[in-house]
Amino acid sequence: MEVTKNYVEKRGEGYYITGSRISLDSVVAAYWRGQAPERILCSCPSLTPAQIYGAIAFYLSNRAEIDLYLAEWDARTAEQ
Repeated sequence: MEVTKNYVEKRGEGYYITGSRISLDSVVAAYWRGQAPERILCSCPSLTPAQIYGAIAFYLSNRAEIDLYLAEWDARTAEQ
């Protein structure tokens, strides 16, 4: 398990909020839909506000890499 920053970790081929089973994909998808961090927290009550903000900050700091990862993931799941 590789920890990336303090709020996101890479497990296998996926990214997850550290200490949870919530994928970074879930938080990023809500962010793309325009949901505020407080609204995302309502959808993921097991997370803390710091984890939500940290995940969004991680995404924004690594946007090109994460967007590529998400596009590749979508392509793989579409093939199946």
